Amino acid sequence: MHGSKRARLRQGCKACNPFPFLLAAICLVGCLHHDMPVSPPDTGIRGIVLWGPVKPGPSTLGQSDEAPLQATFLVHSAGREVAQFKSDAKGNFEVLLAAGDYVIVPGKSTPMPAPQDQEKSVTVPADGFAVVTLRFDTGMR
Repeated sequence: MHGSKRARLRQGCKACNPFPFLLAAICLVGCLHHDMPVSPPDTGIRGIVLWGPVKPGPSTLGQSDEAPLQATFLVHSAGREVAQFKSDAKGNFEVLLAAGDYVIVPGKSTPMPAPQDQEKSVTVPADGFAVVTLRFDTGMR
């Protein structure tokens, strides 16, 4: 009986087709690779957002009439929105983007006249970050 058990086990193994197991393993590896996060670009835009004038009346020589702007901004490329970012209370921001040409537009909720018309063009270099100061008009006179 011991010998016949061994013979059945060997026969059962010969009947096994390894192809479905191999196919399942390949699919599993492909699925795992598909879900792996893509490393973010090491390029983008960083800088500060200012708006002004912030005081009514004439500007005083030697005194800044701008202030940091905390708001949401949209990033467009080829006419499509590709990213969003928020500047902090000091106006600082950083957004990771691939190298290329972009247009920055204040979000619709930004408290300024016609924010969608205040576009700023920025080119992201192939290496590193474009460092910019984005200036927007408050409409105050």
